[in-house]
Amino acid sequence: MLAVVFAVMLQQAAPLPAATGQVVWETPAPVAPAEVVVAVDIPAIPDSARADPYGYERAECSPLIRKAEESLEACQARVRMMLAAHLGDALPAGLTPAGAPDECQQEAAGDRYALQCGAPARADRPTAALEERSCETRPRVQPQGGVAWTEECRPVSGVRADDDGLRVRLGGQD
Repeated sequence: MLAVVFAVMLQQAAPLPAATGQVVWETPAPVAPAEVVVAVDIPAIPDSARADPYGYERAECSPLIRKAEESLEACQARVRMMLAAHLGDALPAGLTPAGAPDECQQEAAGDRYALQCGAPARADRPTAALEERSCETRPRVQPQGGVAWTEECRPVSGVRADDDGLRVRLGGQD
């Protein structure tokens, strides 16, 4: 009895076609009809948009003009698509719609496979090192009477740069 139960379990675990060597035809699942894309007319843009596309985008996506339920990103995407459709190649690079194909350029002169797509990488800008300063505020007596507060600042390192004004050297001296 135990052997029969074990044999039934093995038959259920093994796929039927492979066990018997028969070919089983399956009917494919019904294919959903493809969505029909309707061509949408692109609204006309004014001549001022052709002259200043950045200004047109700022004006159209201003919180005072755009619909309350439309986000800034959605408005910018809509306006940029309109500008791209009307301006074509004259569209500034900063207004290319998201997902637009980027122009690729060779990154290195010697390597023909290295490509840079999208905005070119910017070289690191040198950072200006800020110097720590010590400032003191002191009262000074005015000749007309009264007190005026003046602030004097010096570098903490003690080295004072000559940045007090314009100096002209005459004969090798200041």
